Amino acid sequence: MAKRHIEKGGRVIVFTHRAELLNQAGGTFDKLGLDPEFIVAGKTPDLTKDLHVAMIETFNKRKSEYTLFLDQKTLVIIDESHLQDFTKIMDSIPNNTIVIGVTATPYRLPSEVQMGGFYTSLVHEVETQDIIDLEKLCPARSFGIPIDMKGLKKKGSNYDTSNYYEENKTYIGVVNNWEKHSKNEKTILFSSNIKSSKEVCQEFISKGYNAKHIDGKSKNRKEILDWFKITPDAIICNCGILTAGFDQTDILTVILYRATTSLPLFLQMCGRGSRISPNKTHFKILDFGNNIERHGFWEDKRTWQLNYEKKTKKEQALPVKICPKCDAINPASVKNCIICLYVFPIKPPTEEEVILIELKKITDKSKKLSDLTLDELSVLQKSNKFKATFIWRIVRSKGHDSIKEYAKLMSYKSFWISKQYSIKNNKFTDFTLR
Repeated sequence: MAKRHIEKGGRVIVFTHRAELLNQAGGTFDKLGLDPEFIVAGKTPDLTKDLHVAMIETFNKRKSEYTLFLDQKTLVIIDESHLQDFTKIMDSIPNNTIVIGVTATPYRLPSEVQMGGFYTSLVHEVETQDIIDLEKLCPARSFGIPIDMKGLKKKGSNYDTSNYYEENKTYIGVVNNWEKHSKNEKTILFSSNIKSSKEVCQEFISKGYNAKHIDGKSKNRKEILDWFKITPDAIICNCGILTAGFDQTDILTVILYRATTSLPLFLQMCGRGSRISPNKTHFKILDFGNNIERHGFWEDKRTWQLNYEKKTKKEQALPVKICPKCDAINPASVKNCIICLYVFPIKPPTEEEVILIELKKITDKSKKLSDLTLDELSVLQKSNKFKATFIWRIVRSKGHDSIKEYAKLMSYKSFWISKQYSIKNNKFTDFTLR
């Protein structure tokens, strides 16, 4: 678009928001025989050229100086235009200038400034599955581990997981599941904060794997990205910088070590693994934040629009279920796992299987609740004289080892264990049984 516009005598500026995108944009312009002038921090650009590529933050700081310069541009192209970063310069663009926003995810949260406030129409839409069918993107295989997000608070419009993953030692499960599904594959991991990214990275390193952490404050970003590019089994753990536009075609696994309410962020993170590469037939998504349950599958068809209102319950993503054999995430309606063909059991509509268990009596009825053994607590729970959640408080008060032992006693799954670990309320009235 820029090339054709300049050939017709136009003047173009392309806005981007990240150094990695700036470098890649420069490379693409070179391939088309174009020589852009870059507007970046610490440099005085030549403003007389026909084509400029500008970092949005740098330009915004100088926009009062660049009023005449921007007035002379006849085409403005905004890369990753769904981002809020570009809202701050829209009022500075003259009304008669053509503005084209480019994005794979034209969506903003209802609480944000909507794109319809600046753009007049969606010009071209294409579905992810269409591009997969054209073999221009790789299909995804999605795997999920249920995470108990109840009670998790939000910071702004997103989840605040600043301590959640560390407190529950979820990083151990990340490495174990990666070994099961993606061992020695080139992997990118997304975390919601620097601390948890470094923690899971260290867990990979302690097990002998080739891993590095990177974030916006890393001084050796270029060195780490060059290493990631040439290292076949590299694992890069990042916080907040390798989402939109990062292009490393041989990534085979994307780990979502975070929960997000943002559909564009979810799609952009997954998209880092979707690039086609020689001998690459698919990529994997390992979801540790219930994101697929929240947003649907990465490749699902979506209806895009310039303005969004808060979703109703009927408009939420379709329900999913996780295969107990291979951890693959499936639409709730399927009978067989889409990855390993496991046959999901069909529950009888009216009958329920009865399982006989050994019942034991509590002989000493003068015991306090805190003195009861786990066996005795299980008998109390099965008697239905107390709520299960009350009994679980007593179990939690005995520590993590008791939680694990009680899970075995009651045939509870690991999800129940992780849920109990995350609950801080262990208080109960310690009365004596009569």
